[in-house]
Amino acid sequence: MENEQIWPVKWGQERRLELIEFRLLWDGKVNRSDLTNFFGISVPQASLDLALYQQRAPKNTQYDKQQKAYIATPEFVPILVPENPLSYLNQVWQVEAGLAVKESTFLGWYPSANVVRPPSRTINPIVLRGILNALQNQQALEIVYQSMTRDTPSTRLIAPHTFVFDGRRWHIRSYCYEHKDFRDFVIDRITECKHTDIQRTNPDEDTAWNQIVTVILRPASRLSIAQKKAIADEYAMQDNRLQLPTRKALLLYLLKQLPIVTRDSSSKHSQLEIENRDEILSHIKALGLDFNL
Repeated sequence: MENEQIWPVKWGQERRLELIEFRLLWDGKVNRSDLTNFFGISVPQASLDLALYQQRAPKNTQYDKQQKAYIATPEFVPILVPENPLSYLNQVWQVEAGLAVKESTFLGWYPSANVVRPPSRTINPIVLRGILNALQNQQALEIVYQSMTRDTPSTRLIAPHTFVFDGRRWHIRSYCYEHKDFRDFVIDRITECKHTDIQRTNPDEDTAWNQIVTVILRPASRLSIAQKKAIADEYAMQDNRLQLPTRKALLLYLLKQLPIVTRDSSSKHSQLEIENRDEILSHIKALGLDFNL
């Protein structure tokens, strides 16, 4: 999508043009009612929007009198929205996960779908506001935290700098004044927080956060040639290799999400191997973490 293809229009109209193209891309058609129902605009305005889109992308659509809709042509090429399947599937996921209502998305025809919902975690809104306040003012925060290494909650002084989502739960990356190092605190285990006037520690000193580590993946050795090709295609590998850069501080979270061969895993369920295993294992040990890679 080149910059010269975006023409100057008002934001409201730009969004309407994006919906036109989104429906053409994924539904194969669009009509005036799609625009009037979603944006609450008049039929004449919807006609103008469709005419403007045709003017800008004349090869993308043709009007079908029988369906009373604009149909995507075989030459259709999107110029406004990315041709990315995840842009569509993520909206389906949000609806099915209860994070959005269908009417708030660009989805037109809706496919049968369902998602696996993990148990929801409870985050205290007062705690979240306290963390946000500390981040905005670059100050330390006094918290009451229930660690899994202690039997009872303890009071900690932390200096938060970044939110982290590990695929299952939210953490706040922070400097811990008690341990004198940077670590992650699970937000739903923070039961109380109190504002302080202490200026936070410089996040640039968080070396594990600022160091980038690259995990190099390849199809598991046990797989057949055809299976290896399927895995390589699935992960868009180049020469059967996939490089995943990540912050060193987030390395363990990434490894736990991957179907990789480990000493604890059943080989028949592992699809990937880490090519630079020794290097990654040295990073894990340097972090003081326990992962049987």
